[in-house]
Amino acid sequence: MHIVLSHALPEGPNCKALLTRPEFPPLPHLQKLFTLLACSDVTRAKASDLTPLQDRLAYAYLQAADGLLPLGALAAQAAGLDGSAAWGLLTLCHLQAQSDHVAMREPDELALDALESDALVQAMRPYFLEDGLRVHPQRPGQWLVCGELLRDLPTASLNRVRGQAVDAWMPQGERARGLRRLQNEMQMLLYTHPVNDSRAERGLTTVNAFWLSGTGSLPPSSPINPTATLLLAELRKSALRDDAWAWAQAWAALDAAQGAQWLALAQNDAAFCISLCGSQQAHSYTAQAARTQSWLSRARQAWSPTPFPERLRLL
Repeated sequence: MHIVLSHALPEGPNCKALLTRPEFPPLPHLQKLFTLLACSDVTRAKASDLTPLQDRLAYAYLQAADGLLPLGALAAQAAGLDGSAAWGLLTLCHLQAQSDHVAMREPDELALDALESDALVQAMRPYFLEDGLRVHPQRPGQWLVCGELLRDLPTASLNRVRGQAVDAWMPQGERARGLRRLQNEMQMLLYTHPVNDSRAERGLTTVNAFWLSGTGSLPPSSPINPTATLLLAELRKSALRDDAWAWAQAWAALDAAQGAQWLALAQNDAAFCISLCGSQQAHSYTAQAARTQSWLSRARQAWSPTPFPERLRLL
């Protein structure tokens, strides 16, 4: 079992400062868990990477290039479609122009229903077909898109832009020219669409754009994930807002809900691994690495364990 925890150390100053104060919750299960583990690997990333560090770790077995982590192809394969084709994930969203940047509202806050999503896909589908892109609804507000244009088109993860500025993450290069044109066409189409008229009348956020991510294709003999991997994003929303209190409570909820289970797994599963992900660095801890430590290191950790907040401050 491999647990990947995203946003274990946010970039915001409020959350970072909380790690030095007694208000940070005790997290008894996680504190005990890490006395059984030792750091086995440190993974580094660049702030400009299209694929976030937590996604790289969770899907490391695919060995995908940056911006070409084929989450669309994986979802297509799971839906019984051809995963070897070129796919992407299309997420409906609302982009808002600020004084010096364009920001995306959190897409989940749109809460589109099935009728709204179906009406939008019917209106947008002909434009995508003109570029050789076939649209397959997956769930309200998110669709699968298939077409050769997507095979070698790097795109930024949705997690790079949700609730954040999008300017630096817009698709670039000659291959992205068709996608940028399509985005402009959809902006004009959506501006006058009846779904948006109805949402505006009800005081709801309108849909004025889409974000394409998870582009690429699975290799001909796609490898099977050798370990069960669980990517958890419970810390993300509070971390992005730099809401220190909510972030601390999210840690406490993780400890209460899953800490005891992870502790039991670490005691019984030699392959257990947990990765704490910051924005540009991740530390992975395993029980196996702990077993290879010297008896003195193990004794020190047992007698005077490293406080959990100190582990986070190292990210």
